[in-house]
Amino acid sequence: MRLSATVIAQDEERDLPDCLASLRGFCDEVLVVDGGSRDRTREIARAAGARVLERPFDDFARQHEFARTEARGEWVLSIDADERASLELTRAELGGAHAAYSLPFKNHYRGVWMRHGGFWPDRHVRLFRRDACRYDLSRPVHEKLLVDGSIGDLDSPILHYTYASLDDCLGKMGRYGERAALALHAAGRRAGAWDVAARPLWRFLRSYFFQLGFLDGPAGAAMAWGKAFEAWVKYARLWELS
Repeated sequence: MRLSATVIAQDEERDLPDCLASLRGFCDEVLVVDGGSRDRTREIARAAGARVLERPFDDFARQHEFARTEARGEWVLSIDADERASLELTRAELGGAHAAYSLPFKNHYRGVWMRHGGFWPDRHVRLFRRDACRYDLSRPVHEKLLVDGSIGDLDSPILHYTYASLDDCLGKMGRYGERAALALHAAGRRAGAWDVAARPLWRFLRSYFFQLGFLDGPAGAAMAWGKAFEAWVKYARLWELS
């Protein structure tokens, strides 16, 4: 069975080399879909032997779905530029009765492996049979894979190096929140004062206290507030649109 790795990238010259190196010798094809980079992302991908396609970025779901349809392998491993395939993941885990597999994510922030706060095992369906799955285009942010068949669990982790700095974290959380608000508004959702005030606070409390994020020290506190910030942007922007 042929395995394709798909990478959605835009201005990823810092993270992309290590991502591609983690796939070397493991996948039959590496496909990089570039959304309009202004740095050396495309050149780095081609130099590493990846097949590069260009598609103007509109949202994550459509970009991932484009990559899925363009992949040549029967199986697809979807991986982002700031992620790495771990040494434990092997080709022997392909096949079987399942149409897709969820993988645990080891999330790292500022050199700290996040073991709590909802960041471990943090499973996502990333390994799947190309012809049995498709992306839900109604979810432009935090995309969801629709699977025609059963989903199995693997223990081989994906290493996720989340944010290089606090500015990087807040910038990405802000963009995620903005896109989520636009999608909710388009679907007819509205927000009021309770959403703007309570949902971000609950997001922090759940991550930091109920999911034991405080055990990860300052990094756990920062990431819990990062989740709250994303929720605040999402619902404050939705209220503004409403």
